[in-house]
Amino acid sequence: MTFEEVYKVLYKKYDIVRFDCIDKTIKAKDYITIDTFDLFDLINGLKETYAPKIKMTFEQKDGLMQFLDESDFGFKTFWICFGSCSSLYKEFSEKELMQAWLHPELIEVSND
Repeated sequence: MTFEEVYKVLYKKYDIVRFDCIDKTIKAKDYITIDTFDLFDLINGLKETYAPKIKMTFEQKDGLMQFLDESDFGFKTFWICFGSCSSLYKEFSEKELMQAWLHPELIEVSND
């Protein structure tokens, strides 16, 4: 789900804008009440698009976290050592590893 899709849902279901007869313009309402479950659905949809979980084994996450803990190393060094030629991270694209590097909270440890 994109932000544009969220706006469409809010516009259609919750009537988030009003027509100002005096100014002859469309204005956003000052406040609206959104159903909690609808709000969670919208947030989860955005999370799937912009912050998807990255599934790694414990060994993969541990290796990444060790690099993150070393302030002298950057992502480029990590990518040269592990990303481009290592079998440990072969199933990940550079974009996925960069996402995990920037947001380690998105890493989900799997038992595989």
